[in-house]
Amino acid sequence: MAHFEYSAQSKSGAAMSGTFEVADNAVAMEQLASMGLKNIELRAAKQAPMRRVLSRDDFIFFNEQLASLANAGICLDEGLRQLGRDVHSRRLQGVLQMIANEIEQGQSLPDAIEKHAPQVPALYAQVVRAGVANGQLSATLLNLSHHLRLVSETRRLLGEALMYPAIVLALALGVFCAVLLFVVPQFAETFAGFGVRLPWITTTMISLSHALPQLLVFAGIAVVALASSFLVLHRSMAGRLMCDRIVLRIPLLGAMIRNSLRARFLRAMAFAVDSGVPLPEAIRLSAGATGSLALSHEAWSVALAIENGADVGEACRGTRLVPAMFSYFVGGSPDLGILRDGLIQLSKAYESQAIHSQLLLRGWVAPAAIFGVGAVIGLLILALFLPLVQMVQSVSG
Repeated sequence: MAHFEYSAQSKSGAAMSGTFEVADNAVAMEQLASMGLKNIELRAAKQAPMRRVLSRDDFIFFNEQLASLANAGICLDEGLRQLGRDVHSRRLQGVLQMIANEIEQGQSLPDAIEKHAPQVPALYAQVVRAGVANGQLSATLLNLSHHLRLVSETRRLLGEALMYPAIVLALALGVFCAVLLFVVPQFAETFAGFGVRLPWITTTMISLSHALPQLLVFAGIAVVALASSFLVLHRSMAGRLMCDRIVLRIPLLGAMIRNSLRARFLRAMAFAVDSGVPLPEAIRLSAGATGSLALSHEAWSVALAIENGADVGEACRGTRLVPAMFSYFVGGSPDLGILRDGLIQLSKAYESQAIHSQLLLRGWVAPAAIFGVGAVIGLLILALFLPLVQMVQSVSG
């Protein structure tokens, strides 16, 4: 993969620029042309981004401390250096030191942050710039931290909803394999010594026991192949987009993730609108804050259409993840305060739907997993003890 820098114009004449990673120059030009851009200038990036993005916790800490410095009116370059001495994360220390150096050399805070965009969330510099422009930098940054904490909480709840069923299924699979490998062969030897005719369910379990080592090898190969395919797909934007779309189509789980993404997108939009970020950039920022490539792909198309002169309703026509009600609120609410409140209320509605899906997942998947475990154990018991019952009956007779 190679890194390229581009500058171009949208159909409306708005200038656009950025850096992205693709396989080669031809693929880069194809992707830019598919976005409807013109007068494209493409060049190899002077250097590939070498610094990794800050962790979510480090970024939230940085953002909140920057808000405190802005609120206190402390000189930012010295304040950031002092903050760097108090943190334990070396990555965060490096970011603080570099931003402090940029400010000391005369760069504005937004420009200093923009130079380190690979390490902070997309368009974060635009949020800072909007906060500086409206004279509410501290409040803007604190609102962003509140949004990020809500995103983290949503992801935690999603993980909890999936963790219990996954553990139950993993334990069930382990017990089932252990019984087949170590218990069933001993019963098979006992049955062979008595020369009794075995029921079909018992012979099936014995055959499965004999074939289990080979099946485990094939399963291991399949898991490695799937993991390798997943890693290969995630090396390209198209592959990551395909994985996102596959996950979103999984019954119940996909609905929960879709509603969660929509809630996070709408809440981020409310925050961006309140901060004074222009609508197309606010849409890109909000989609990027969700962490979903599928939603970001849709949102970038919507933002580009708006930049090219389309109204919000037309730009959102046909979208699957950007809510239809979003265009209604944005297109029909000229007052920013009303728009912000409306987006927050709509976000809460999708949050409620996501929570409902989580409850359904917990209420059905976990019991279904336990029922499946019980059914498997019941079959094992029946397969192993049914011949014994027949033997006892034959002796009694």
